[in-house]
Amino acid sequence: MGFQAWIKMLGTSVSVKRTSRIVLCALLALLPVTVWLVTEFWRDAKLVEITDDGRNKLELYRSNLQGAIKEHEYLPITLASDKRILDLALYANPANAAAVNIYLEKLAADSGASDIYFMDKSGTTIAASNWNSQASFIGRNFSFRPYFEQARAGQTGHYFAFGITSNVPGYYISHPVRPDGSEFQGAVVVKTHLETLVQRWARGSESILVTDQNGIVIIASHSDWRFRDLGGLPAKDRPRLIASRKYGDYPLDPMPLLAGNWPEDGDLGTLTLGVPSRNLSERADDGNVTPLNARPQTSNGTERAKAEANKSTYLVTSSALPAQGWRMFLLTDKSTLDQSVLSAGLMGGAAHIIFTGLVFIILQRRRAMLEQLEIRDWSQRELERQVRLRTADLMSTNLRLAQEINERSRTENALRTAQSELIQTSKLAALGQMSAGIAHEINQPLTAIRSYAENALKFIARGNSDTANRNLQRISELTDRMGRITNNLKTFSRRPEQDNQPVDVPKQMQTAIDLVLETGRAGVTNIVMNHDDNIKPVIAEANQLIQVFTNLISNAVDACQNIDDAKIEITISEREDRLLVKVKDNGHGILPENLPKLFDPFFTTKPFGDGLGLGLSICYGIIRSFGGTIRAENRPNRGSSFIVELRHDGMDEPAAENSISTATVEAAKTGNKYPAKAEEITDRTGHEIPHT
Repeated sequence: MGFQAWIKMLGTSVSVKRTSRIVLCALLALLPVTVWLVTEFWRDAKLVEITDDGRNKLELYRSNLQGAIKEHEYLPITLASDKRILDLALYANPANAAAVNIYLEKLAADSGASDIYFMDKSGTTIAASNWNSQASFIGRNFSFRPYFEQARAGQTGHYFAFGITSNVPGYYISHPVRPDGSEFQGAVVVKTHLETLVQRWARGSESILVTDQNGIVIIASHSDWRFRDLGGLPAKDRPRLIASRKYGDYPLDPMPLLAGNWPEDGDLGTLTLGVPSRNLSERADDGNVTPLNARPQTSNGTERAKAEANKSTYLVTSSALPAQGWRMFLLTDKSTLDQSVLSAGLMGGAAHIIFTGLVFIILQRRRAMLEQLEIRDWSQRELERQVRLRTADLMSTNLRLAQEINERSRTENALRTAQSELIQTSKLAALGQMSAGIAHEINQPLTAIRSYAENALKFIARGNSDTANRNLQRISELTDRMGRITNNLKTFSRRPEQDNQPVDVPKQMQTAIDLVLETGRAGVTNIVMNHDDNIKPVIAEANQLIQVFTNLISNAVDACQNIDDAKIEITISEREDRLLVKVKDNGHGILPENLPKLFDPFFTTKPFGDGLGLGLSICYGIIRSFGGTIRAENRPNRGSSFIVELRHDGMDEPAAENSISTATVEAAKTGNKYPAKAEEITDRTGHEIPHT
């Protein structure tokens, strides 16, 4: 690479790198602006949401409070026209008063009202629902209460205050009683407890308070806010209100307002309240509020210092209750808004940083791309130079490659010659194995032919030409069979083109039994065959199937040598789409170590010269060519069993080659006990053997 090319490429890289740094610094400098814009936008949106939500909640709380107040508003109006109250207003005798007391007591219990009482026109209580309690209103004069004055003026009175006798706050509703319809004769008053509503609000998650027309908090979700001055009560009115006991014994301390102002109706305000340093009241088990005047009072400075240490900032929404002259305030902790704004700011900052990172990555990719273009251009020129320099080397290399190609051609020719010799060797090995199979398979028919020929000579000598002719006929059949065996074994090592046809399995099994018995096989004549009725044929080749059955029965006969009660049992049954053939004996069984090798070619447990070990291997190949399976197992008591499964519909695919290798046979590798294998039919007799 030339010096000037390096200088040019470095200049481009430095320029792009400088531009990337400038853009990155500018984006990082704008990060505070992005955070500020996101937080301000989110704050405005959340304030609108909090305002709307506060108005909706205030509407629900106002409906809840109005419902609690109006729950008993009908009672004084109804009682004012009740005959018993009218009679008592006209004739205030003890009998009428006692009857009204019992009536009002029951009515208060049924309606849930705190107290119901009747005052005469002077304001003295004549009948009351609490007539039977220690704090009875009977005989007490409440004419100084505003609700009595409102009733005397002909109106329905509404008033919130502490009870003079009970010292329990409640909402009083009064109505005038006019027996003749014009002259005032008294008033019916119902006192409603609002403490249940207060307790329900206290259990909620919102902070709510209600002030009366004097600006005193009469209902609040926090007990330490109740009966405090919210609106700044004038100093001249404070002694009068305290003396009226409208608020019980509470000193009407101001709310610990540290900053901000209480908003007007519908507006959203922000203010800071300190947590009072002392509780002005405690709640008894019955829900009543008892002032704690016995506790020492602290100075305003000390209380404000403690309130400052425990202050909370709220977002406040207000609503008016015109019917009562009250106002309701909903306080939402400002920390919720601050946390939301902080989260929005963090998310906005994170998004800005991610955007900055993406821009930085794009710039870096652009820089890398420019560098790659410069490097590619230089590489192209350098490559052309290298090509020219290496052309001479390539020419010499080509000459060497031509020589190597000639050498490899000679090596491949030698390899093909070796492969041809290996194939010829394999063919010779297969031919030796085939010769052993031919010797094994022809041995059985030859033995039978010899036996039939000897018997035929004897029968001819006796003049029994019919039996001799039958034996000669069987010799002809066995000769045909030997021809078919030889023809089949010629193609044993390749896929046979056998003529599979529907075969009657019980019939072929009987032929095999006859063949074994008629050759005088080792003295076992107790061969029993059982099969189901209407056995369906299987797709196979009849001659090869007889060959398999003959081998299995011969093996069973050999396994029963020297057994007194020797018995061979053959069962043929159907199982779904297959036919199951079992050849069972009560011989010595099969040794477990011999089971894995049972179907291997040239494996035998007989003495040298008694067998080649190909019978079961050939049987395995034949059954596999029919699409079936064959396996061996030991019986529970004694003996062994060979199970052959054949298909009714033959093989779906072309039959596998009749290979005598059983390396892939897994079914034959189950645990068995003793050897039970026979290879040839060797015994002969000179007498006719009866059929079974």
